[in-house]
Amino acid sequence: MTSKHCILLFGMPRSGTTWLGKLFDAQRQTYYLHEPDSVQPNIAIPLLLKADEATQYPLQSQLELWFASKAEKVIASRPFFAKDYLNPVSWLLFLGSAYATKIAGRLGAPRFIKPLRLQSEQQQIVWKSIESLGRMAAIKQLVPGRSIHILRHPCGHIASTLKGQDAGLFDGGLPIWEDWDLYSKLLQQSGEQRFSLDSLKQMTKEERLAVRWGIINDFALAQCAGDGSNMVLVYENLCKKPQEVLQQCLAFCGLKADQQCLQYLAQSVHGSDNSAYYSTTKDPLQSAYKWRKQLPDDVQLRIKNIVQQFNAGRYYRDDF
Repeated sequence: MTSKHCILLFGMPRSGTTWLGKLFDAQRQTYYLHEPDSVQPNIAIPLLLKADEATQYPLQSQLELWFASKAEKVIASRPFFAKDYLNPVSWLLFLGSAYATKIAGRLGAPRFIKPLRLQSEQQQIVWKSIESLGRMAAIKQLVPGRSIHILRHPCGHIASTLKGQDAGLFDGGLPIWEDWDLYSKLLQQSGEQRFSLDSLKQMTKEERLAVRWGIINDFALAQCAGDGSNMVLVYENLCKKPQEVLQQCLAFCGLKADQQCLQYLAQSVHGSDNSAYYSTTKDPLQSAYKWRKQLPDDVQLRIKNIVQQFNAGRYYRDDF
């Protein structure tokens, strides 16, 4: 297990976590882990885990595996960024092995080669996750560090989720809004009393996704309440003032925005409205509020009526 200060960038899927993660990756001192808990999931660990339950499940042993992951998706997600702790030979070795791994994967032989990162000392770990937001407080009981809870407008999150599902970009054939096993676990693990599985089945898909947004974000907010080492980042604020808000996030985590980081930030905000679904290069403000055109007014109202019942909804009370 790492004993060094760790930075957790946690949020729900389709909430801007990848963009923020790559901005942190661009900082020359960081060692970026891209969703190790998605690459190697552990269903024995509840999705919603209270801070005082950290030792009741195999979380510590699983954390060791996640931090040690050398999977291509975890340590070699593009774009690649030079690091101060990698000398020229190590950097070229990493680049060559990373591209070779991606080629091998396309040829159907991913097991025979892995990305190689040779470094003499442990670096500033940055872990980006879309799976473990509800476990964040428990993880921080076992790993020292700071965390950023990325919160995106529920309409933006839902519109993007629907788009990805309709395009067949998610694993599994069952739509998220029809995953009754997931909803049953969320209701049970959160202790939510206002909704039942039967009542959810009577809702529209957008309303169900709004409940999911509310339950997970509220649980994370409640578990980290009063935690001075946790920051709630409203994704839309990052989109409105990228450099200012990024510098605030980095400073909160004890880092500075170096030249490489600022250069990538400048490049990443000049994409088009037609940027690829998983692209981190796009017009952030246009992308953040695209939902206003994608979701009909009545759907937006139904989502608002659901999320205003949650504490997380207060962040968007005046943004519908």
